[in-house]
Amino acid sequence: MNIALKVLVASSIVGAVLSGCATDLVGDSADLTSMEYPTGMAIHPNGRYAYIVGSNFDLDYRATDGGVLYVVDLQSGVIMPSSKRMGSFGTNVVLSTDGRHGFTVTRDDDALVWFEISEDGSTISCPNEKADSESLLKCRVFLDDDPSHIALTHSYRDVTQYDASGQATTRRVEFDLLTISQLRNARVTMMTVQYGEDGDLDFSHASAALVYSASESLWLSGEKFIVTGRAATNLLVVTPAINTDGHIEGIYASQAVTVPSGFNVYQGRGMATDPSRQNLFLLNQYPKSLLKFDISGLDEQSAATDRAALTDMLMLPSDMTRLVWVGDIDTGMLYITCVADDAIYIVDPRRMEIAEKLTVGDGPYDMVLYGNTLHVVHFIATDIWQFDISTPSSPKLKSKLLFKGSSNP
Repeated sequence: MNIALKVLVASSIVGAVLSGCATDLVGDSADLTSMEYPTGMAIHPNGRYAYIVGSNFDLDYRATDGGVLYVVDLQSGVIMPSSKRMGSFGTNVVLSTDGRHGFTVTRDDDALVWFEISEDGSTISCPNEKADSESLLKCRVFLDDDPSHIALTHSYRDVTQYDASGQATTRRVEFDLLTISQLRNARVTMMTVQYGEDGDLDFSHASAALVYSASESLWLSGEKFIVTGRAATNLLVVTPAINTDGHIEGIYASQAVTVPSGFNVYQGRGMATDPSRQNLFLLNQYPKSLLKFDISGLDEQSAATDRAALTDMLMLPSDMTRLVWVGDIDTGMLYITCVADDAIYIVDPRRMEIAEKLTVGDGPYDMVLYGNTLHVVHFIATDIWQFDISTPSSPKLKSKLLFKGSSNP
């Protein structure tokens, strides 16, 4: 891989092509049979199918439908024919709590993209398109500015109603709650999604200017999410105001966490918590480091003071991309992808030191855990490596799923 390209990818995997994000280019629509520049992955609850975002990073295809949501059979390594086209510069993808819908965001068209998932997970579709459509473009909710990442949890409201005799009945309104970080104009959006019996989706959302160049969000507890930024001064806990109908009426920052930096701002690249959710780990590009925060105080319902503190820092040798906690609270490890080094760094979170540098394929990017298997998708090599992580400190390569014309072993 060209060294200059590696540096470009590692420093700003999507931001490097901002100049093309708002331009519809004349050209071909995306190839649905060949995976290119994957940036996000989610796995169906049955473990067999993965949904992978193809970003159209190099604008080889026209921007309007150059991105792809690939459906991949993780047993055979086949890209399924139900894969769909969407806008360019997609990021991560998340699934609804019942596994029947999925959501991603695409920066080129400032949109949340949603899709339905078949019961067995093998097929995705947009109900607003024709049955044989290869597009998700009619399943979009447009946002105001440059959505870059999405996080999800499930929540509800209990509504008590009284009849004429004073008899009370309680109705539960359930919804998925999404938090979307946005790279421009400091925007953060929160959204509720309700699923009707007829298949209709009811969206409500509100946004606010909270975190400059917001880059990633992470669910903490209840309806609290924490948001980091690429040119921010604090981590912010964001919370929605939701009415009894399950619709968002507003969004606000409830707490702040100071991020020490030798610069005026820090550049957050990714976040993870340990299983206790008492410690938060933040990838910071300037300086290249992994920061550990005690966030136990964020459980308290107060915005009066900073209720989290930096407790440790590990300097890193390169720009890192994403991280995931692997294992339990006592023996778990942090796995961190590094596009520039073609490696995954395994960090002991208790000692805050690098335990191993695991050499992988060309440009490792996103990672997803399913049981004792870690799936790693590569941005450059466009393949998936699967590791047995039964012992978090000693991963074992199980298999490689090779795409783009290659045959699978």
